[in-house]
Amino acid sequence: MDSRARNLLDEALGLDQLTQLKPPLGGKAVLIEDCVETSGSFVLHQLIKRLLTAVPNSSNVVLFLAFANPFSHYDRILRKLGCNLGAQREKGRFIFVDMLNVECPGEKRYMVFEFP
Repeated sequence: MDSRARNLLDEALGLDQLTQLKPPLGGKAVLIEDCVETSGSFVLHQLIKRLLTAVPNSSNVVLFLAFANPFSHYDRILRKLGCNLGAQREKGRFIFVDMLNVECPGEKRYMVFEFP
């Protein structure tokens, strides 16, 4: 049996054999959607960590479109897992787009909810 520790999540995502020659996910887009009461965010955190730390000097880039939380939320969690998103962002390997605060040039802002 293989002596390295097995990680079933990495294996399911195809990240169990990352090498410099074979980029992880090969330029594919990944959509993580949780449809049960329990959040699927652990998959997201594991995926980001593996993509950014598995091959340290890689030129792979993660483009993250956030619809739920700000950058600081993900940075805090990933730091606990041993991955510094701020440093990865400075290196150009992690691009974070906060979709909740995106403004289009020339677009007027409308208040969706009005409270009395």
